Parts: sequence; C-alpha cells; structure tokens
Amino acid sequence: MRPLQSVTLEAMLEMFSTTFVPLPDPRGPKRVNYRLHDTLLSGCAMLFLQHPSLLACQRKRKQRRGRCNLETIFGVREVPSESQRRDILDGVPVALRRELVPAMFAKFRRAGWAKDFQRVLSSGVDQGAY
Repeated sequence: MRPLQSVTLEAMLEMFSTTFVPLPDPRGPKRVNYRLHDTLLSGCAMLFLQHPSLLACQRKRKQRRGRCNLETIFGVREVPSESQRRDILDGVPVALRRELVPAMFAKFRRAGWAKDFQRVLSSGVDQGAY
C-alpha cells in the first residue's frame, strides 16, 4: 500500500517547521542561546522519540555515530536541556502553536484515521470524531 503523502513523518515535520519559523521569539536578544525553531522542534521530537531525557539520548547517539536523530530527522542544530526547553516554551503563547492541532487532525481525517477518535457516550450518542 502506498503511504499517504500528507501524513508521513516528513510531511508532519514540514508542517511543524513552517508553523514555527514565523513565530516571534519573546526572549530578549541577549538571552537567546537556542533558536526558538530548534526548541519547538526538539519539543516535537520528544513526542516522537519517547525518551525520558532527549538531550542525554542524543548526546549518546552523537558520540557513537557522529550525528543524532535531532539533526538528521528533525533538522535541529542546537538542543537545549529539558529545563531550558521548558523555560523557552513557557514564554511562547499557546495560541500561536495551537493552530497545529486542527491542521493535523484535518490530515488524519482525510487519511481515514479520525474514526479511531470517535467516542460513544454512556447515553448511546455517537459523538463523532473530535
């Protein structure tokens, strides 16, 4: 079966990246050690890679192979620590990132995956896909 082009990892990362590029960085220029784009993509990587310490995992892989998944797959140049990532992400308004959810769900709906999110209430009413 041919994979759906709109829901491949590459397509999803492209959608994340194009959403993150124009976001304004709320930090002062003297406080920027990590690009906001890299920080946001490394946050997405945490969801995909499911490792308790993203930075430790990537450092170990980079030491063994010379490159890590954050560079090769996600295009992240600099990886902030977990506490730095939380501090940076806390400063970015959620409304600016929130547009990704309906865009992703629209892709899932077109791919036929939305039916997996349907719920039937105890009253027997089908709530449909979110």
